[in-house]
Amino acid sequence: MKADDLLDVKGKTCPMPVLLTRKKIRTMEPGTVLEIIGDFPPAKTNIQNFLISNGHEILEVHEEQGIYHIFTKIQGK
Repeated sequence: MKADDLLDVKGKTCPMPVLLTRKKIRTMEPGTVLEIIGDFPPAKTNIQNFLISNGHEILEVHEEQGIYHIFTKIQGK
């Protein structure tokens, strides 16, 4: 999947991945796709919960060798 922008939160523990995701989303236009890459397992769930609760669409989630990739479509602000 192709993303319009990338946020790398590898090496960050909660709550930083969610806070950084929120900050990044605020700079993006509705309809664009953000790829979030991380490695802290609890953050994978926390980021997805944050995205859903804020109305953003999760397009794809996959994990390889402990690194997760979350693709989300940014909705209106």
